[in-house]
Amino acid sequence: MKRESYAPLVVAIALMLIPVLYVGSYLALVNPSGYAFATEDNRIRPCNYRLGGEFSAWAYLPLETIDRYLRPHRWDQSDPTFIDF
Repeated sequence: MKRESYAPLVVAIALMLIPVLYVGSYLALVNPSGYAFATEDNRIRPCNYRLGGEFSAWAYLPLETIDRYLRPHRWDQSDPTFIDF
């Protein structure tokens, strides 16, 4: 009798979880109002993410573009990086 391998199933489930974790982490970190206490000297500085700074801005750019399109009322439309479709 041949024994079945569960490795393909485990790999498929893991690959399906990656986009869910990506979107979930975006929603947890995004700050559409654009202000956070993100500097060492505790000044208010424009920042769209709670953590990660420039890396988060780069990593979440595709989701931020979609988010700005779907929820424009949450984003400041005077922002020069606002993308209007």
